[in-house]
Amino acid sequence: MTTADLTEEEALSIVAKAAAQVDARLAERTFTLADDIGEIGLDSVATLELIVSIEDQTGLSFDDDVLFGVGTVGDVVELIRGGKPAVREG
Repeated sequence: MTTADLTEEEALSIVAKAAAQVDARLAERTFTLADDIGEIGLDSVATLELIVSIEDQTGLSFDDDVLFGVGTVGDVVELIRGGKPAVREG
């Protein structure tokens, strides 16, 4: 199975596990695709740690500039599943 074969729920589980590793306070949180990364308490450094944790869990490797396109949990799920995060305006 590749990460493209993962369901959204499976990818969300990967995000949840990584988030709990970055910040233990997030261990009990239920994430949705619409959750804003900043609003769940992850600053830019914690977001980088989240991405690194996901890379470690999945064996994936993301370009460093990927952080600029990650604004929501859904963006991270798309990264895991092989897509690209949505381009943010503003």
